[in-house]
Amino acid sequence: MPARTSEQIREWCDRSSVPGERRELSDTTATLIASGYLTPGGRAIVVRRISTGRPMPTLPNGFGDLRRLQRAIVQLEHQLASPMVPGVVAAVLRNRLNGLQRRREDARKQIVTAKGVMASSTRAIRRERRENIYLEIDERERLFSGLLCTPTPNANASSYVRRAGTAAIDRIAGVVGQVAARSGNPQAEQWADQLLSPARDSQAGAPKSANFVDGYETLLFVAGHYYDRIVNNPAWRSDHFEVQRTQVNLHAELAEIAADVIALRAVRIDLDGAKRNGGFDRSFAAEIDRRETALRPVWTELIDRVQALGEVAHVVESAAMELQVLAEYNRAMTLDDRIDALIARSGDREMSVDNAKRLTEQVRSGEEQLRIYRDVLQGNIARISPAVPRELPARYEPS
Repeated sequence: MPARTSEQIREWCDRSSVPGERRELSDTTATLIASGYLTPGGRAIVVRRISTGRPMPTLPNGFGDLRRLQRAIVQLEHQLASPMVPGVVAAVLRNRLNGLQRRREDARKQIVTAKGVMASSTRAIRRERRENIYLEIDERERLFSGLLCTPTPNANASSYVRRAGTAAIDRIAGVVGQVAARSGNPQAEQWADQLLSPARDSQAGAPKSANFVDGYETLLFVAGHYYDRIVNNPAWRSDHFEVQRTQVNLHAELAEIAADVIALRAVRIDLDGAKRNGGFDRSFAAEIDRRETALRPVWTELIDRVQALGEVAHVVESAAMELQVLAEYNRAMTLDDRIDALIARSGDREMSVDNAKRLTEQVRSGEEQLRIYRDVLQGNIARISPAVPRELPARYEPS
């Protein structure tokens, strides 16, 4: 399939949905996206550690589970804030909330303390600081906060409670209270499991898609998805693209794209709040509208940078197929040499000249195709980073 266009990516962001089933982002990708929440110095250290092969903190179940854990905590806190929840149900929910918060705190310790990953002794810390690869404690705290927001497909699937509505919540809570009064807490726990379990799609055979909170998270996921496809492809790590690997630091590009998208979202929230609170003043509202109009191209620029990553992924995957064909040709040439050696030892020294010429032409054709791929990749790499560095203004929003 051809690479996705900027218009298609924009449509995904408008719908906050990417068609098809999508795997979760790798730990490295999630860490680079979360580095967008750090200061520029902290983000540079994260990129430097990953670029040089230094370890970074991870979790056994991946950062997607951490995002879902945070989502469950927020949902429980929202439910407990409702004054309509009976006391017995609130006790069950509060007990579940405490357990989830303990799990989150354990995850935070694994990221922040990072035993065996970050330097712990005084001498090791000084050495890493001299090498500018030591991530300070406060930056690790910010990194953990960013990892709580890891772009995860379908992390915000509504539960039965949120889907049912307030009236249904009251009825379900009353039933839970009756069951708990008759049978004790185990039955109430069982009902709470049903109350908080994710909703299932009632339409069998409906096309699956990866849904996200908003367009910003969608764009972050698409950028991370393309990054994973590039760096995990053997062709990108081969000698054929050694020059291209030195021309662009994909780790830094993903981190910078994430930082810009996160800043864009934060400013948009502030901008909406300012317009909501002071929109009654026409001159103030008009000034906000003028700033929005002037700064909308920034969103287009971010989409184009992500689309350039997609082009690189497409070219690298095409080159991988070409490399596979070349490998088969090389094996065929080796086999031909072995056959010729056997014929020579048997006394027949006639060589298969035509076959050798055919294989040579095919190999040369494959090498020419790889040169074309390298030229195309060179142009895509130039599009990833903007020619003129743009300092993000105080406020802007996407179109």
